[in-house]
Amino acid sequence: MSGKDSNPNQNDIKPVHTNKVGGSPFKGVVGWIDNRLPIIRMFKYEYLDFQVPKNLSYLWSLGGILMICLIFLIVTGLVLGMHYKPSSSEAFVSVEKIMRDVNYGWLLRYAHMNFASFFFIAVYIHIFRGLYYGSYKEPRQLMWLIGIIIFFMMMATAFLGYTLPWGQMSYWGATVITNLFSAVPLVGKAIVTWLWGDYAVGDSTLNRFYVLHWLLAFGILGVVIFHVIALHIVGSNNPSGIEPADTRDT
Repeated sequence: MSGKDSNPNQNDIKPVHTNKVGGSPFKGVVGWIDNRLPIIRMFKYEYLDFQVPKNLSYLWSLGGILMICLIFLIVTGLVLGMHYKPSSSEAFVSVEKIMRDVNYGWLLRYAHMNFASFFFIAVYIHIFRGLYYGSYKEPRQLMWLIGIIIFFMMMATAFLGYTLPWGQMSYWGATVITNLFSAVPLVGKAIVTWLWGDYAVGDSTLNRFYVLHWLLAFGILGVVIFHVIALHIVGSNNPSGIEPADTRDT
């Protein structure tokens, strides 16, 4: 080892801050927790104190509405999933049982279905607002791409949920849509067989669709978090298209 390595220059020696405890604006138990795991102050900064342009309209509230819809869909889906049986011989009967025998099961199912429709309506408005006001332009391209990924994940999740009751419409919908992948050159038939889990649409297909419906739902939630992080880094667009210059514009 050289003398330079064993005796570093004093200018190269810097303090190491491995202990970052402290600095919480809160008191008591909340402050004690926040000093050691600063999640509370992060949420305060990102959601309560986060500055946005003051000329935003109600069209910019759709992101929050969509988050509420997503959480509602996941919660109602959890409850419905406790009574649903992903079997080609029992799926339809289990849905009927939810509608007739489970307390307020009919309400949960209809709420889940209609909130899914409302979710898409709000997303379309959210997308067209972004297109109209140029939310896809510099420096928000990555945020826009993440949003498009969420949209495609939503479509896949909605299709999988549509097949779960396993009635005639569900069965033939699953058959027709999955067969579209057979048009992919070279690997099309292999993709279809993988989606079916067999050589025909049946019990294995329904089981896979049920699991994928759940995985994609929570996957959407995860990607939404990245979407929000990207938004809070580049900031919100606004109707004028002019970036805020100082706090008077927020």
